[in-house]
Amino acid sequence: MNIFYDANKIYEAGTKAIKSAPFKYQTQLFEMNQLLETAILVKDLKEWKYKPTKGKKFVIKERGKIRNITTNGMIDKTINHLLCDEILSPAISPYLIYDNGASQKNKGVAFHRKRLEVHLHQYYRKYKNNDGYVLLIDFSGYYASIPHNLCLETMQSFLKDVDPGEARITLWILKNLFDIFNIDNKNGRGVDIGSQPSQNIGISYPTKIDNYIKVVKGIKYYGRYTDDMYIIHKDKDFLKQLLKEIKEIADNLGLIINPKKTHLCKLSQPFRVLQLQYKLTETGRVVRKIHPKAITRERRKLKAYKRLLNNNRLKYEEIENIFKSWMTANYKNMSMKQIENMSQLYYDLFKEVPRWKNQGYGKLRYLMEHKLKTLD
Repeated sequence: MNIFYDANKIYEAGTKAIKSAPFKYQTQLFEMNQLLETAILVKDLKEWKYKPTKGKKFVIKERGKIRNITTNGMIDKTINHLLCDEILSPAISPYLIYDNGASQKNKGVAFHRKRLEVHLHQYYRKYKNNDGYVLLIDFSGYYASIPHNLCLETMQSFLKDVDPGEARITLWILKNLFDIFNIDNKNGRGVDIGSQPSQNIGISYPTKIDNYIKVVKGIKYYGRYTDDMYIIHKDKDFLKQLLKEIKEIADNLGLIINPKKTHLCKLSQPFRVLQLQYKLTETGRVVRKIHPKAITRERRKLKAYKRLLNNNRLKYEEIENIFKSWMTANYKNMSMKQIENMSQLYYDLFKEVPRWKNQGYGKLRYLMEHKLKTLD
């Protein structure tokens, strides 16, 4: 039976959509009418009447870069779960290299960073030195530059082993999503940041580049996280030539390599991957540090939170949770002095010590408090 006509599968997809934000009014309203909404969706899909909506748009500013994010309604989230969980993700996964680390089960930022360290160690064991180079590549406006027609052709090639009826509806839904996005952009390019199909497209669209590097050129020490790539090799000239070849493939895919963020660095000198600094020493040790700008950025945020607190625009509990979340994510890459200085600044601003509900972060708590200069 075609999965898009299966009411049970659509209901399961709706249940997954509910779990993402059960506290929201729209989610609770959808849950109350889920059986009715499921029946309507089955009817619309059978009659090819389903049309995705534009969703709600909001803007975030991350490290000075403005990003337009889209959040979908519950009906569209249900279809997205059905489309991605049952069709797209299983279809594209056999074509993805192992070192593609984004938006997949049991993978993510931590996985990508770990694979980089593994590749650095493997490089040292092979060549017995740190005389090598790493090529860092980044695409410019990656999600906004993906051409709709080429993307549909790529997705169609991934769906060749899928049931023809399901593949036809999948491509129809994707085309509808592109048409909605094109209402505002009118250039036949781009996908929404924040929607589930966009994640599948983002990790799979540059597969030709992955295969060229891994299979054709036979490079083992390569990894990609969406649009961020690293390639480790001993020969500088080889990497320069490889970059030219990658640019040719990217041009054919309609992607633009960002010259400002594409660098060729020595392994013996600090280089940055996903906001962490790395360096391979003469003894084979991988030195990993948080980027100093990240510390500066967080210190400025704490001071801004203090102003918002004074103006009653933010509660202390919210600030405490934000700070604890940031510290738990980054303290393993920070020096003792950095941890002490951040903890002291927090106390000087708020005259409070972060409270921990459990003992799971006993080491972090000790590092933050054992040299704290209080007013007592």
